[in-house]
Amino acid sequence: MASVDLTKAKEVIVKTHAGDVTRFINAGWSLIDTASGKDESGYPLTLYSLAWLGEGEPAEPQR
Repeated sequence: MASVDLTKAKEVIVKTHAGDVTRFINAGWSLIDTASGKDESGYPLTLYSLAWLGEGEPAEPQR
């Protein structure tokens, strides 16, 4: 992933579902990091961190 100046981020969120991540990226959000592991029950889990780096208020993705 490319280096991002997070001081310019107006909002940072975390998502767990790839479909949600795709919608946010399509709405103009930037993927800034991922983390993988297991949840409390031992199931695989991936966290996706996204930042709004655009102008104005963060865009809401289309459903």
